[in-house]
Amino acid sequence: MTHIHGTARNQTLSSLGGKPFSVQGGKIIYIKVHKLMGDDLAEVSANGQRFLAKLESPLKEGERQWVEVKQTETGISLKLIPSPQSDGEGMASKLLNHLSVSDDEKEMTSLVKELVKDKIPIHKEMLAFAGKHVTGKDAPLHSKIIVEMAKRNMPFTDRVFLSMKAGEKGDFISMLDTLSSRLKEAGGDGGTLQMIQRLQEPLRRNISENILIKALTGLADSSQTYATRLGHFDVLKSLGFIPGETVMNQWKEGLSGMILDRVTSDMGVELSSSEGLRSVRNQASGSGQESTKQASSLVHKWMNVLTGSQTRLEGIEEETPEAAARQLIELAGKERLVEVNVSRLEQIWGKGAPSSNQAKIFQMLHHQTVSDLTEQIQGDELVKVLKRVIGDFGINYEAQVHKGYDVQGQTLKEHLIGLSQNHPASDIRQLADDIVLRMNHQVLHSQDPSPLLTIVQQFPMYLFGRNTDITLQWTGKEKEKGVIDGDYCRVLFYLNMKEMDETLIDMQVQHRVISLTVWNDHPAALALSQPLIPDLKHALEKLDYQLSAVKVKKPDKHESLSERILGDEFNQTFSGVDVRI
Repeated sequence: MTHIHGTARNQTLSSLGGKPFSVQGGKIIYIKVHKLMGDDLAEVSANGQRFLAKLESPLKEGERQWVEVKQTETGISLKLIPSPQSDGEGMASKLLNHLSVSDDEKEMTSLVKELVKDKIPIHKEMLAFAGKHVTGKDAPLHSKIIVEMAKRNMPFTDRVFLSMKAGEKGDFISMLDTLSSRLKEAGGDGGTLQMIQRLQEPLRRNISENILIKALTGLADSSQTYATRLGHFDVLKSLGFIPGETVMNQWKEGLSGMILDRVTSDMGVELSSSEGLRSVRNQASGSGQESTKQASSLVHKWMNVLTGSQTRLEGIEEETPEAAARQLIELAGKERLVEVNVSRLEQIWGKGAPSSNQAKIFQMLHHQTVSDLTEQIQGDELVKVLKRVIGDFGINYEAQVHKGYDVQGQTLKEHLIGLSQNHPASDIRQLADDIVLRMNHQVLHSQDPSPLLTIVQQFPMYLFGRNTDITLQWTGKEKEKGVIDGDYCRVLFYLNMKEMDETLIDMQVQHRVISLTVWNDHPAALALSQPLIPDLKHALEKLDYQLSAVKVKKPDKHESLSERILGDEFNQTFSGVDVRI
């Protein structure tokens, strides 16, 4: 939690469609006069930003007025717009008339009234854009979106408007399932289907990794029979993890050589997806031959721990055969290949009586792995799943491209953009674009010019048949550019589960002390949560956080938790413990 990065802050404002507040000619802004400087010059402020301007009409210090900005070569001058002695609707009509926009449409008058109430700058281009959208039965919704765009200083373009509106559309789960069905019917774009499948089966990588760990530790376990170890060896070769030319009695040399070849050849690569490689680079501090020697020493260390030929201190979790197998798997960097081969072997050996010792071992490893994950997935395993889903989903695709990362073909968002532009079927193009717009919606909501940084992450989660969209919202002080301070922040976690229905978890962090409020209407919510608290407290202590309290509350029947997670109350503050819902 110490390194939670924002989406919007990692992109340029132009790529997002947002821009900072600016004082431009033709804008109507609400100012406060702070200091009269003489010669009609005054220090004023609008939207919390101070600047110097010439006043065309005499105003007093402390006075607040609506003015029109005029930009000249000599600077900024402000023309007073006299305020009528009436309600906000009268001021709205006055401003519409001043900008030569008709006030006959009640929707436009209502929109400007909202802008006036919130002291939001107004300009003619904004109202021209609003005139196209604030009509018909959707006028109230569209008006609300335009006000939000104005608050966030977004440009008034159709693309930004549609992205802001996309939050009202269906959930990611149903949209992705529909797109998957249509692509299968159309018989094309296997790359996008593969990316959707990765999201629909988020445990597939975990299954592959755990099968590898079980197979590798089984091969290295000298207490097993030769036939059993040979079965594990053959499975590892079928998965592409051990080189095909390797023979059983030289498996250690073959595996070590393969890993060292990969590690040493990639030593000079600046960016790698492998945590194992980064670990090697951190420990191999020298260069050239010295670095290769240190890398070789590290690989041989883990091989010795794996085979039990290196004495380890009792109880050191990091030096178990399973931990060694995990380290070697990360160093080998064959996760994608193994994942594909696990799927292939599932098709060949997944059902029916095994036809060979290798098939028998694979079925046993697969069954054990799936059972273990289904019953015990938690902690680090669940964190891996969430990170992988967010990465594959690709909400930050544009930001990564802007930073120069090579992410070609690695995210669903990139595939969807390609579909929306190039697929021959119009309904598939539209559906792909709708999903992209919904992704952009949360990026735009994460853009906030205030000192508090708000990050919104929404993504689909398919887990054991309990499919739901998950929403995470982080709010806190910006520790550095785009990074939330993990010592002082607030995290909102929303999901809709089949058995528990709507659940909102509100986590408040102050001085690394955490208080949790769980909003859920299920009668057994309190009883179900109590046995989990000791493990939660212990896990947080390992991360240097202290759990102070866990409260379970019932939400107001008249309000939806899903609508409130992105609401103004949550965006405005993160201090305190109790939240009224």
